[in-house]
Amino acid sequence: MAPRVVVVGLGNPLLGDDAAGLAVADELERLLAVQPVAGVTVTRSYRGGLELLNLVDGFDRAVLVDAVVREDPVPGRVHELDARGIAGSARLVGSHEVDLTTALEVGRRAGLAMPDEVRVVGIEAADVLSFREQLSPAVAKAVREVARRLHGELAAQLAPPD
Repeated sequence: MAPRVVVVGLGNPLLGDDAAGLAVADELERLLAVQPVAGVTVTRSYRGGLELLNLVDGFDRAVLVDAVVREDPVPGRVHELDARGIAGSARLVGSHEVDLTTALEVGRRAGLAMPDEVRVVGIEAADVLSFREQLSPAVAKAVREVARRLHGELAAQLAPPD
């Protein structure tokens, strides 16, 4: 049976670049509509922590995409983050919710089918505090690039054998 992969775009659509993960999910869905990849599901969340459990339950792999905040940001720079050491992601590390690693462990202990592989993609944000619905130009460009890259990788990984 082919692996099932979920791509979760995270963010707040009203806080500028914080919507980067949501925008990747939108763009990836557009690409999948033109060139479908069997086994891929795209979803979104405005929160992280334990809410992610329901979104990744039953999938073999998960890709989480979120904006990240750095002290000296390079807006649009893309990071592959370690799920055990995430820093800068509002929804994957937060003072009011459990972090990603703890949430996944809670899910496993509760008997949920957590993914064997969790990949986190972070896009450096320019501004996640201003109320606006537009991404900064550098982040918008990175969103398109990340979506295209994910689509290509998923198509290659999930292609049925000849």
